[in-house]
Amino acid sequence: MPTTNQTNEGAPRRPEDSELAAETADTSAAGRTDAPAAPAARSPSAVTTAAAITGGFLALLDTTIVNVSLEDTTARFGAIDQVHWVVTAYLIALAALMPATGWLATRFGAKRVFIGATALFALGSAGCAFSQTLTELIAARGLSGAAAGVLTPASTILLTSGVPRERLGRVQALNGSVMLISPLLGPTIGGLLVAAGGWSAVYAVNIPLCAALLFVTVRWVQKDAPADRGARPLDVVGLLSSATCTVSTVLAIHGFAGHGLTARTDLLLPLALAAASGAVFVVRELRTRFPLLDLRLFRSRVYTMAAVNILCLGFILYSPMVLVPLYFESARGETAVTTGLLMSTGGVGVVVAAWLSRVLMAKAGGGATVVIGIVLTMAATVPLTRLASDTSYALLCASLAVRGLGTGLTIVPAMTRAFQSIRPDSIGDASSQLNLVQRIGGAVAVAVVTVVLQQAAHDRHGLVPGAFAHSFTWLLGVYALTLIPALALFAADRREQRLGGAGT
Repeated sequence: MPTTNQTNEGAPRRPEDSELAAETADTSAAGRTDAPAAPAARSPSAVTTAAAITGGFLALLDTTIVNVSLEDTTARFGAIDQVHWVVTAYLIALAALMPATGWLATRFGAKRVFIGATALFALGSAGCAFSQTLTELIAARGLSGAAAGVLTPASTILLTSGVPRERLGRVQALNGSVMLISPLLGPTIGGLLVAAGGWSAVYAVNIPLCAALLFVTVRWVQKDAPADRGARPLDVVGLLSSATCTVSTVLAIHGFAGHGLTARTDLLLPLALAAASGAVFVVRELRTRFPLLDLRLFRSRVYTMAAVNILCLGFILYSPMVLVPLYFESARGETAVTTGLLMSTGGVGVVVAAWLSRVLMAKAGGGATVVIGIVLTMAATVPLTRLASDTSYALLCASLAVRGLGTGLTIVPAMTRAFQSIRPDSIGDASSQLNLVQRIGGAVAVAVVTVVLQQAAHDRHGLVPGAFAHSFTWLLGVYALTLIPALALFAADRREQRLGGAGT
């Protein structure tokens, strides 16, 4: 069974000769007396892979497919100042429940958790589709968000548990492609559904899809290893402090999006609460015998650098999701369906990245691939800094395709290196942590971009092309800063290679 104390060729390293071996071997097991024996290396069946990918796709698609229905939702319920809670409630519930996925998978098994989350997601979607009031819709969206918060990391656990270290790149390339394509397809699919069936169609479509997924999963997905039902009790304090921290962080981000850096209660109060509850969570997790999440994974330099990159890459992935659709609709007068189709051209680059990332990782390493991806993303952003009312659509689509390639070459290798740097029995914890980190990065991106665009539109008297060009110029500078953690991951990779060579 491959572990982090082996080279790619399988030759064991001597811990006494390798600082890295001691660092990574202690990372997952330290303080975790409940850690089960690592499962035997295996590859997931085709059905298991398809089911896991579909579950993750549905949960991620729901983050953007709903956005194009908000105008129709406002027309139906007549409360434009409250409709934003349809999106916010989903994000809050998702962030609050995601840290518990590792414990749930250990306690009940990844397959059972996946089935339960899918069923709950279908129930929440049905509640949304048949809502008669805005309150009912927001409550049902919260239920869907809670299910998605478990479904997303559970999909990753189901897909990667027991996979040999040398095959993680191939598996993560497939998983990462879905993570990137889902948000891109959301506006297109959402626009088509709203045009055909109104606002409720974006929720109703999940019901038959989840039913089919449940049937396939129950009948054909391979069984879990026996669940460890008694060794690891639920860390209630950790769960409550984690939920408080993540929910407060989301609320603080939401307050920032609305008011910028103005010192208001809706920004400062949740920010202070997030800091306090976050401190409680960290202290608790480092001291308790049975932590909710194993923060000792961050003792691994590679894992830490990969996690920081995933946070930054969440910003890179989601920041244009606000600007590009608004540019097409507000500055160019395109419909939601046309806008979605134009946005989907980025999927071409993502598909190419699924293959190219494996090739580059094998030849240059994960850190180097991330650096290449960020450079490509920056190059693709340059034309967007010169947006005008007559910018060629061919140029814009080419830019989006290259941008899709660049983001695909960042998130996939960062995720892969994170999973490669830990023991197989820590995948549950890592999946929850990394998915949550990426979502927080995305939430920060939406908030920051909203503030920047609002200020640019105010200075230019409307959502004119110049406001979007200014916003992308500002983002280009932020993207340049993300090269710092990418280079740090590159350095950590090189250090691991040197120590590995010394220990063989």
